[in-house]
Amino acid sequence: MGAIRYAKGPVVYLYDTGNLRTRKKQLLWGDWLRIGDNINDDWDEVKWGKDTFAIRKEDYQRERVLEMIFLDVGQGDGCIVTTPQLGSREKIMIIDAGIGDNMKGYLEYRFRDFKKQFTFHAAVATHPDSDHYRGFQKIFESPRISFEHVYHNGLMERTGDDLLGPVTDGFLTDIRASKTAARKLYSSAAVRGEKWYPELIWTALNSDRFGNVSMLSTEHGQKEGGHTWMPGFAPSNNEDFTIEVLGPVIERAPDGKKGLRTFASSMTAKAMNEGKTKNGHSVLLRLQYHDFSILFGGDLNTPAEHFLIRHYGNEGEAPTTMAESAKMIEKARSRFAVDMMKCCHHGSSDVTDEFLEVTRPAAYVVSSGDEESHVHPRPDLLGLLGKKGRGKRPLVLCTEILRSTREKEDVKLRGKLDKLVAKLDKEADAQKKKELEEDRAKILDEVFKRNVGVYGAINLRTDGQTAVIAFRNEKTKGVNRWFYYELKKDANGVFQVQDKDGH
Repeated sequence: MGAIRYAKGPVVYLYDTGNLRTRKKQLLWGDWLRIGDNINDDWDEVKWGKDTFAIRKEDYQRERVLEMIFLDVGQGDGCIVTTPQLGSREKIMIIDAGIGDNMKGYLEYRFRDFKKQFTFHAAVATHPDSDHYRGFQKIFESPRISFEHVYHNGLMERTGDDLLGPVTDGFLTDIRASKTAARKLYSSAAVRGEKWYPELIWTALNSDRFGNVSMLSTEHGQKEGGHTWMPGFAPSNNEDFTIEVLGPVIERAPDGKKGLRTFASSMTAKAMNEGKTKNGHSVLLRLQYHDFSILFGGDLNTPAEHFLIRHYGNEGEAPTTMAESAKMIEKARSRFAVDMMKCCHHGSSDVTDEFLEVTRPAAYVVSSGDEESHVHPRPDLLGLLGKKGRGKRPLVLCTEILRSTREKEDVKLRGKLDKLVAKLDKEADAQKKKELEEDRAKILDEVFKRNVGVYGAINLRTDGQTAVIAFRNEKTKGVNRWFYYELKKDANGVFQVQDKDGH
């Protein structure tokens, strides 16, 4: 079969076996290779799909890297995380899945060469907003896909006046942390109603292809060293790769019950705002691989960020002086500072300067779509990210802008379109002509989606000492399909974006 190896970074090339000067393909750091026969002291054959190419021996390595793919799911979030461990120790997680079918389509594309059934380690639905969880529905229904864990933020939407459950003294205490508790709530069809989120959780609860379905929070996880970790990713499991859970933050309500505080529509408002509350209690994950760190910011908003900074920076108390405020921010930074951040709420301007100062990454990923009414990402927010980010030129990467075109046109789809156009030209009956026009519109919409709407992705590859952030060129020049940036540590050990030499 040949040995499995991985491309070195940032990019390397595969060459024509008949002419070792002719480049045929460009690979990104961490792309896996099946090494074949030895050509000479400097070159080996490599299998890539059905073809055989040549690769320099110096251009591949044994070690894997941490891989993240921030997928263009339109308006919403979706990320695939592949851990750097080899063989059976490898774990693949999906953190949010958008609202449509892009994530499912990409998974089928990405894992097409693997066995008919594939088990992922975890699905994380950060909170019950449809542009984060709805895309999981068809994934959960697929008989080919299994999950060892499904994680959620404990807020179970339901039919009735209390969307997130009853509110007592400013707290939601009817959280459903365990599989048993969620099943007890959703066993009533009347409670589930026709809402999408109950349908998703109910699907997971009743499938034998799923392991545990549970809440992930500062209270619900693996506790170690005064922190909470995603189960299996604490320092004692693997000190080189950890996933800390920073939110939602469980507190004690006035009646003594554990719960989640409600958030209002603004800092001065009093009544609970359901959208702000479920968004503000997104599952917040901080991944650390050796020295490189990434934060998944969910859909945090101003009230939530205000609360989190005071919770982690000043034990919940508001600072009264500038000195106390500076001390609070510095203390919160010890928990939230990262090298890269999945930007909160798709580039909404509902953020605080304080939170951006606390995180201060060298690179941001904004996951947004163009068929929405929110104007995401907001222009003022993009300017603020550039101002608050680390270094002279922090990266602000948007899935909406950096999406890729597909490499080949769908010939079958184009053929169907041509036939429809020919029929339209000849059809005289008004009703039949209207039906043909509707069919044509559907195909044109599909052609558009397949050309620019799917498989656009922002790739992160890192060994924890260096990082590469890459995306596909929409129009490649020769075999150069990747555009990338490197992040390396400066003299103080801080990751900084490297200059692109004028490119």
